Amino acid sequence: MFMKQKLCSESALSQLAADSKNNNSTPFRSDRKPHARDPFTLSTLRWTVAVADKGSRLAAYLARELRMAEEETADLIDFGSVQVQGLGERNSSRRLSGGEEVCVFFPHGGVRRHYEIDPQRILYRDAHLLAYDKEAGVPSQQTPADGYNNLYAAIIRFLDLEGKKEAYAALHHRLDRETSGVMVFVLDRSANRRMGEAFESRRVVKDYLAWVQGVPEEETWVSQHDIGRVGGRYCTLPPGKGKAAETAFRKLFEVDGRSLFHARPHTGRTHQIRLHCAAAGHPIVGDRLYGGPPAQRLFLHAFRLHVPHPAKGRDLFLEAPLPADWPPPRVSELIEELTPKGL
Repeated sequence: MFMKQKLCSESALSQLAADSKNNNSTPFRSDRKPHARDPFTLSTLRWTVAVADKGSRLAAYLARELRMAEEETADLIDFGSVQVQGLGERNSSRRLSGGEEVCVFFPHGGVRRHYEIDPQRILYRDAHLLAYDKEAGVPSQQTPADGYNNLYAAIIRFLDLEGKKEAYAALHHRLDRETSGVMVFVLDRSANRRMGEAFESRRVVKDYLAWVQGVPEEETWVSQHDIGRVGGRYCTLPPGKGKAAETAFRKLFEVDGRSLFHARPHTGRTHQIRLHCAAAGHPIVGDRLYGGPPAQRLFLHAFRLHVPHPAKGRDLFLEAPLPADWPPPRVSELIEELTPKGL
């Protein structure tokens, strides 16, 4: 299995992190230029390149500004942790023009390259599509600080290892980092538009399972709370105050004050199922962000995806088995009884 293990030395990143917590120190050298400005906010630095630095190579420039070895800043760039003018920059030799905004997102664990896909988790594969059972805790795509340890990047590397002349994968939906289950990638450019149209026209049906706190009075219901952002956080809002969102729910099982929900989102808003469960007074177990009781993971699983095949003209029902850490009872028989039409 291909895995690049080169680590950025802890000396620079650890020192920067320590400096950020010390009001008497600074993450820059004492004679730093005015444009390398404070504050050092969390693990992110953002500033404007001085005109005097025109012509500098990006890695060398960052090494000067951040008191790091150029090898380390080049590794940060390659890791996907640097943006120039709001866009990710992976070319450490890029020449700066002066006046650009540079942003560095320091990864909390350093530039450790640890994630690759497990071929045993591939649920379906042909020349046009690849379906994968995403692990909980793995981002669907690049995060600001880490362009390596995510499912999309790992799929591209997997295809590269197969000797593809030009590895290609398109993604039309995402799962939260903490959510496990089915994700599908388009491998054929000629099929990508049709798959995109299927998602946009809501011909793709997504079914989830969630263990939640409490027992609802109703067996089935539909949540239609709008979703938006307030103070930088996603939340439910009154009608017309956010983006329209709709999720159909069915209670499948209850035990010890908790319930297993079957959820089918009819729209695709960020954190939609999590927010609608919380708004109903039944936050998902393990959902620390929205008031769920503590657990070792978020117990939300995308167990089935019904998609029209973009090239073969037939429907696919892609299912991911229950995770090994799913709490008992695993109620497999209830899941098998859920018809594709479901809710």
